[in-house]
Amino acid sequence: MSKAFQDRIIMVTGASDGIGQHVAAALGEAGASVIAIGRNEDGLQQTMERIEELGGRCLCVPFDLTDFDNYGKLFLSLKDQIPHLDGLVHCAASIDRCAPMQYIKQDVFRESLDINLTAPNMLTQMMLPLLRRADAASVVFTTCDMVDEDQNNWHAYGMAKRALAYAAAMWQNEHEEKPYRFNALNPGLVRTALFKRTFGGMHPNEVPAATTVVPAYLYLLSDDSKEIRGQSLHAKDLIKE
Repeated sequence: MSKAFQDRIIMVTGASDGIGQHVAAALGEAGASVIAIGRNEDGLQQTMERIEELGGRCLCVPFDLTDFDNYGKLFLSLKDQIPHLDGLVHCAASIDRCAPMQYIKQDVFRESLDINLTAPNMLTQMMLPLLRRADAASVVFTTCDMVDEDQNNWHAYGMAKRALAYAAAMWQNEHEEKPYRFNALNPGLVRTALFKRTFGGMHPNEVPAATTVVPAYLYLLSDDSKEIRGQSLHAKDLIKE
């Protein structure tokens, strides 16, 4: 792989597993210095080892993205270590199970909104000073099929993911003339731990591997997509056959 992201610093959330882990590894292989954020320390260690095997560099930051009171500490711990952020990829997501709205308890609903909607927006807000330091920067929010389809039983997760498409447009409109940009990306259905929890009736071989959507993320982080701003996009439309 070419070193298309040489000397760039990119933060990836949800980097201990699934899409986030694969995006982080691909960025490391392409020359980026990766800041890997996740709750699972063992998974983060695996991500770091994979990146280093590929010749990249990785800073692992075990962090619970719903611990909003410590966002300031997270920023302070990074601002003197790194000169800027060239990219921020929001891959962290969580849902325990699908169920009709009428059965969802309040604490479960709020927790889902926190990790799937509040966290990516508040982290973007907190990291904005570092994004501003870059010559240009790209923020990618991860959505899902509920952006376009009304699917039942996804309760707060589906609501949050749909709202992220609006969030990308809102962030962009509020920074219209700035060199940094915001987009939302729907990777579609791929094999992850979340898939296993929510699509128990499907065999994993029926859906693509998570690695198949990585090129779409890298494209949105690259200069090749610098004119794409405030859009809600589908990975399948960005990946060349």
